[in-house]
Amino acid sequence: MNAKILRIAPVAGLVTLGVLLAGPAATAAPQHEVTAVSAEQHRATGKKGPYSSKSSCESAGKKGHYRSYHCEYEQHKWWLYYTS
Repeated sequence: MNAKILRIAPVAGLVTLGVLLAGPAATAAPQHEVTAVSAEQHRATGKKGPYSSKSSCESAGKKGHYRSYHCEYEQHKWWLYYTS
């Protein structure tokens, strides 16, 4: 029994020394930053399309019940950008 304790004691001493030298940062739980996220960032945004005309894009925006939407002409097609 004493031989077993004598073998474990140096290991325990090294572990204790390592913790003391590393300081409280080594044993403390990692701190996570809490960031405030605005309601604007929580809204779902997206892009739908393509549509053949601006009027079809606008009607899809009205039917979609989005918080906001707008149509843009890109690469010879109309695209609906929305925020829900």
